[in-house]
Amino acid sequence: MEEYLFPLSSTIISGIFTVALTIQYLRRRKIHQLIWTISLFMFFLTTLFEFLAGYFYSNSIIETGWTPLMYKFYYILTPPMVALMGTGSLYLLTHKPYGKYMLYYTIILSIPLFILGLTANVDEALAHAVMNLGSTEIAGAAMPTYVRIFSPLMTIPGGIFLIAGALYSFWLDRSRKYNLLVAIGGLFPFVGGLRARFGNYEAFYLLELLGIIVLFLGFLLSWEYILRKESAK
Repeated sequence: MEEYLFPLSSTIISGIFTVALTIQYLRRRKIHQLIWTISLFMFFLTTLFEFLAGYFYSNSIIETGWTPLMYKFYYILTPPMVALMGTGSLYLLTHKPYGKYMLYYTIILSIPLFILGLTANVDEALAHAVMNLGSTEIAGAAMPTYVRIFSPLMTIPGGIFLIAGALYSFWLDRSRKYNLLVAIGGLFPFVGGLRARFGNYEAFYLLELLGIIVLFLGFLLSWEYILRKESAK
């Protein structure tokens, strides 16, 4: 399969997903919907970068597929994207200010991540990573350690809050079966990210694609559930 087909599919689905979330937010004006919309737009951008890198690499337009600037933006957007997904879950499920604390936490960590990530020298590391792995599917392999240290501080709590929040919501109300899809959809990229963290980049793009597909299905079912509840009133 071509280098870029999984990311291309993820880009298309996440783009549609972002538009759907935007429409839902404009209709209902819930803070968790706004946060998830921002997060999904960041997901759209990162998968777009993955697609472009794979396309450039497969067609020998750029030797490494990635340009340094494109890779930097790709990397610095990913951790806060996951953290915001978890933040949205906290805003939705709790009446206490846990979501606000997680949002502040994400912003505070994102500032040094953006500064250090954008100023890091990744030129040789990009070439080395792509050459060694034979693919643009390199996740954070080309980033220096002092930048990568921020990633688990955001992706781990963000992923846990998203998955656990969906399971908790299903436990509270078994009629909300769509939350099982949200939990499974969050689990796929979470596992892919953990595998990549420990040097296993194989199937990273596939797990990412499976995650966004299942999450989108969960979202569609949740929207149908909300509309059905509203029409029954």
